[in-house]
Amino acid sequence: MLWLPAPNIVHNLNALGGLAVNDPHYDSPWVSLKGRPEPKVADRVRVYRNLNNGQYSVLALEGPHKGLVLGYAPAIGIKGATLQVSDKTRNKVVREGVRTVHAWSEGHYIGCSNQPPHTHSSNDLRVTYMPFVKGYFFLRQQPDKPLKVLGSTWAYAADLWVSENPHR
Repeated sequence: MLWLPAPNIVHNLNALGGLAVNDPHYDSPWVSLKGRPEPKVADRVRVYRNLNNGQYSVLALEGPHKGLVLGYAPAIGIKGATLQVSDKTRNKVVREGVRTVHAWSEGHYIGCSNQPPHTHSSNDLRVTYMPFVKGYFFLRQQPDKPLKVLGSTWAYAADLWVSENPHR
């Protein structure tokens, strides 16, 4: 199914670092949870990796579904991302060896896709989180430098893909 948004949405997506209308990744792989809608561009969301289905879950931080998971997609774009880890829950995960949601990114929704756009596809600029290795998010090439904020990022596979080095 090909998803083509209205022209005003296209402008917002481009302004927020999203997909171009002629980008081949423009189809929407959004999977709604309980009929809940896909977030609107610029809505505040929390994104975390769903270990049960291998996709990313999107939780609404505002609006009528605030506090609820709206749905899932393989790649989720957010702008102005803050990276958060619950230390208390991470310690329990490390101690017991049982994974649970305790790390996420929050920001303004850009969109979803099957993979990040080409502007965010460099293997050199991938931020990750490994609870059994470090207690914070980090650039894969610089694991000793914690990250708390990213500009525009796409959550995809096991990483957050960025278009520019967050340490600059």
